[in-house]
Amino acid sequence: MTNIAVPQVVRRVRPPVSADLPDFFPMIDEQAAMVVKLARTVGEVLQCRESAHSLRLLDLEQRRQELRRRNQAAVQLAVEQRVGVEQIHGTMETLDRAAAGLFHAARGFHPSLSVPDEAAAEMMVVIQKAIENLQQGYSRLANGSPAAEVDADAAIGSWRALGNGGCTEAAGERAGREGSAHGRALWLNELHANLHGIVRELVRAGDILKDWSRQLSAGLYACEGGDQASARWSRRLVAN
Repeated sequence: MTNIAVPQVVRRVRPPVSADLPDFFPMIDEQAAMVVKLARTVGEVLQCRESAHSLRLLDLEQRRQELRRRNQAAVQLAVEQRVGVEQIHGTMETLDRAAAGLFHAARGFHPSLSVPDEAAAEMMVVIQKAIENLQQGYSRLANGSPAAEVDADAAIGSWRALGNGGCTEAAGERAGREGSAHGRALWLNELHANLHGIVRELVRAGDILKDWSRQLSAGLYACEGGDQASARWSRRLVAN
């Protein structure tokens, strides 16, 4: 995936609302890229190809905390300047909750229960694809492409790929039938429930992206109280 970038010719005709107001799209792209890497690493952990205490996970956790602090500060600055950033803030928070769920899945991995689970592997494939779709959608949105809605729909459709949540219950039943340890059955149920929660967050992110894309494409970005700064900023994003 390429980082979100605004063409130079576009930047020249997009005067910033404030010299202090950050460019949010590269920030969202960095966060999405981090979650993509995290999903891949957690998938490897659950397939016993990576340690749950690997340096990669530690580095990603530090990166997540760094991005969270920076993103919150940027959103607070925008709020202080009375710039509406509801969709930006919602996107950042949703991606962060998805990241938190992924870290929880990795930390909850038990070496003694290290037999790879097929259902969890399939769910991780769905999660990885959903976040990759979101990252591509943010890139398209930053460049004013209405195709961002296609990526949003793909992320939203990830819920259907899970079979309406049936595999969480099936995991416990399967573990019991196969005579697996009670601890493994409980661990699998918790893991699957957590992975479903992550997908729900990515679906929420897809909903935000789809609505955001439609508003920007139509030039109808919501500006509470006639906020002209928000209006100028939103037009700046789709000036190309």
